[in-house]
Amino acid sequence: MSHPFEVGKTYRNRMGEYVVEDIEGDRMKIRYVGGGTLLTDVNIQARIWENIQFEKQLARTEERQRQAQEARKAARQRSARARRTRARPTFGGFEKNDFEAKTRGIAWKGRKDLGRVLAYEMNRRAGEGFEHWIVPYQSEIHVARKDHYDPDLREYNASLFVSASEDGVSYGFHVGKPGGKAKGGEDWSRLVNRLAEDEQIQQALRSAMERHQLHLVLYAMDVKYGQVGQAVVQEGGFQLEEETADQTLTREMTGKELADYLVDLAPNKRSDLYLGRQVPVADALKAGSGISDEIATIYESLVALYDASASE
Repeated sequence: MSHPFEVGKTYRNRMGEYVVEDIEGDRMKIRYVGGGTLLTDVNIQARIWENIQFEKQLARTEERQRQAQEARKAARQRSARARRTRARPTFGGFEKNDFEAKTRGIAWKGRKDLGRVLAYEMNRRAGEGFEHWIVPYQSEIHVARKDHYDPDLREYNASLFVSASEDGVSYGFHVGKPGGKAKGGEDWSRLVNRLAEDEQIQQALRSAMERHQLHLVLYAMDVKYGQVGQAVVQEGGFQLEEETADQTLTREMTGKELADYLVDLAPNKRSDLYLGRQVPVADALKAGSGISDEIATIYESLVALYDASASE
């Protein structure tokens, strides 16, 4: 049987690399690079060497296939990004008359365009499934996952919102609950319960508020419906200002204490939680089309809270 070996050259078997020192008939003497010698059968070593070469060739073939597959995947991703870029909707920015009162209230003509941009950005940044809804008779847009938004319960759905008024543009996260036994409080219950039980959700709330200087504002039905408190982030926790008919009380809270406060807020009465910021009219106009990216960035920071409300 022919063999590939030559005296003085280096080969390999399952034990490691070796140098052939002598070949006589079917026997060969080898010296391992790491030390030690062996008198062995030429045919056995030839089969081992050929198997190793076959395995190397197979590995090279598989690596070329893997690289080709990755190259095709990267090309598809570049193509998809290019298509998304070409298909990206546009919003030209707010105009001065968008903040002027109309016969039926404030209504800006670019609402649909902004809604499409924000839904597009959230699908790109936080996963597919986001759409937008124009709130009838209000200067407001809701952005949410399609499979968890009921247009008939828009006042209570967990959603990302943007609204315009004579004071400017407000945007962020909203969730509400109805009074009594009316349908629509499931998102509120999920959020406050998970906020009370999960430190990661508490940290997500604190992080978003701290990074983007957001305010948490609470409304509830007492003698009448109105603002009952607001919270800001501070070192070590939160500062809550509670508003009563007679006075404003300020107290410091941990994330758990704030969550417990929300659990107990206005039992069986309508309540609303808004987490976001307001931009004055002048700043909104100055931002131009870039305001859509600013809003989307805030939305992205609030996805954990949104999902805590909207996920079963």
